[in-house]
Amino acid sequence: MFKRNVTLLLGIFALLAAMSLTPAKGQTRSSETLDVNHALVNTELYLWNRFSDLLDTVRCGVALGPGLGFEAAITKYVNLGAYASCERGLSFPHFIPPFWLIDYYEHNVNAFRVHGGKYATASFGPWRVESNSDSVTNETYHFERDDWDIRLQLDVVLIHLYIAIRPVEIIDFFTGIVGYDFSMDDQKLDSLQERHPADQFGRGLSNVLFGVLEVPINIFRTTRNEGDLAGATKGVGLGLWRFFVRECVGVVETVTFPFGWEPIVEPAYVFDNGEGTVSWRVYKPAFHKRY
Repeated sequence: MFKRNVTLLLGIFALLAAMSLTPAKGQTRSSETLDVNHALVNTELYLWNRFSDLLDTVRCGVALGPGLGFEAAITKYVNLGAYASCERGLSFPHFIPPFWLIDYYEHNVNAFRVHGGKYATASFGPWRVESNSDSVTNETYHFERDDWDIRLQLDVVLIHLYIAIRPVEIIDFFTGIVGYDFSMDDQKLDSLQERHPADQFGRGLSNVLFGVLEVPINIFRTTRNEGDLAGATKGVGLGLWRFFVRECVGVVETVTFPFGWEPIVEPAYVFDNGEGTVSWRVYKPAFHKRY
């Protein structure tokens, strides 16, 4: 009796497995595979968009030049401070430098803002006065100011530091968790983009495991082509640099393999079939408007 029940149960499981693996009418196995990958891509894209929203909540900057004073603001209605400055500086998207490259690759015009000029300002509550009454031109003199930012700027002789928390981006982060893009800045999935997730995973894993071989390979190639001295200097330098690049690219490609991007490094693997004839290049990642 027990044996018969087990056999029946196994038969039911086998039937269910067959039904799940058998394509529906008019549907192919490849489309099912793509559906799974599509779900993985959407999951990663959702996580990336939330992380990106979190980064957007804080902005910072630094400037150089003579100046003295400070200013603190809670929106444009509550200000306190006074300073005079002759500065030239740059504001950054957030506090994590490696991710500045994302903004650069995506040609985000608001990612890095350069300013410079000579001006003085004083503020109290909603009242503010500046040495230059031309408000449009004045935006190029100092760090950016949004009406709803919570800001702090400190000018100490030759260094000027700036930080701003953006309530609008905080709202965008929390609404994004439930699927509403408040700031309309989420990356969207391009359904027409061809994807090769297995290829990307293989490249990424290979670069992580075997990237270190770039060091002896480049020493050998440089020595063979340019001599022993070049191999011991240029070859070592090239090898270390290419090893570092491959490891970084390998980690990125392994973690994000469902996107199925084109190779970032050429040749795609440490050992190429061209025996060194393929030029070594690093391309812009395919996430540049190609999700």
